[in-house]
Amino acid sequence: MKPLAAHLLLLLSLTGLLPLPARAEAPTPRIAMLLFRGCEEACRGFQGYFRQRGIAAEFILRDAAQDKRRIPGLVDEIRRLKPDLVVTWGSSVTLEAVGPWNGADPRRHITDLPVIFMIVSDPVALGVIAALDKPRRNVTGTLYLLPMETQIKAARSYLDFKRVGYILNETEPNSITARDDLRRLATTQGFTLVERSLPVSQAGAPDARAIPGILDAFRKERVDLIYQGPDTFLNSRREQLTDGALALGIPVFAAAENPVQTARALLGVVNKYEDVGRFTAAQALRILRDKTPPDRIPVELPRNFSYLINLPVALQLGRYPPLKLLDVAEIVGVQSEDR
Repeated sequence: MKPLAAHLLLLLSLTGLLPLPARAEAPTPRIAMLLFRGCEEACRGFQGYFRQRGIAAEFILRDAAQDKRRIPGLVDEIRRLKPDLVVTWGSSVTLEAVGPWNGADPRRHITDLPVIFMIVSDPVALGVIAALDKPRRNVTGTLYLLPMETQIKAARSYLDFKRVGYILNETEPNSITARDDLRRLATTQGFTLVERSLPVSQAGAPDARAIPGILDAFRKERVDLIYQGPDTFLNSRREQLTDGALALGIPVFAAAENPVQTARALLGVVNKYEDVGRFTAAQALRILRDKTPPDRIPVELPRNFSYLINLPVALQLGRYPPLKLLDVAEIVGVQSEDR
């Protein structure tokens, strides 16, 4: 078309004599979510963020069902599907999906699609990124755990302790990282760490039948507090762990919300998983809508956190919370006391 004719058509369109050409609608983004224990609170929070804002998205959910052997096959499938964004949940899934920052293999890891991870306790220690403020070319994510020192100080604001029990699950990177952090802080924060490891079968599965014996060992070693770390396996056995500890009179401090909210841990200072999911979704929109490269989005922690206290447990232990905490804590467990 000649320039004059094109200019005339534009003028006619602007004056309403000719309709403006319809804008092509942006295609609905396809978001693949690689999960480890189903679509739990963080997964639902992520999807809910889109729905609440009327943002169209197609979600492709794939779940390893706590079986690490399934992750490579799911990663291969996602690489074939080529979605617009990949969301990985948890340390095991994330490391298997993207590989180490200094050694990702394009033949088995996701290197050509944008990835955002969530519910990874320490992505630097895990090796998926080199630094929080300098993510990888195609990978960024969010944090959910408060620093271990902050957690320990928060627990001390409730009760004093000298001996901390910790159950190590060597099959999960999060559990090992938490153990290492506790070892590092034991001297500076003035407590003794009492460790016990879950036995692992030849198939690589931890054995929950060992939990009662470990709790009894903690009692015999005069443990004042059990720290339940960010461990999917123990979280799925949270009632067994926290009920057993409560029966022995040992309080449990949890790194995540479920042991306090839906079991019988005494307290926890946490970012709620649903909030982490929403926060991760907001970061994901920077990639999908704003076209911000992942390596320009720092890995950050949600700004809001909750100090949870399970009041029925506190009363059963005879450990009523200090009055200063009641002004800032969220009291839970009252409605579920007779569960």
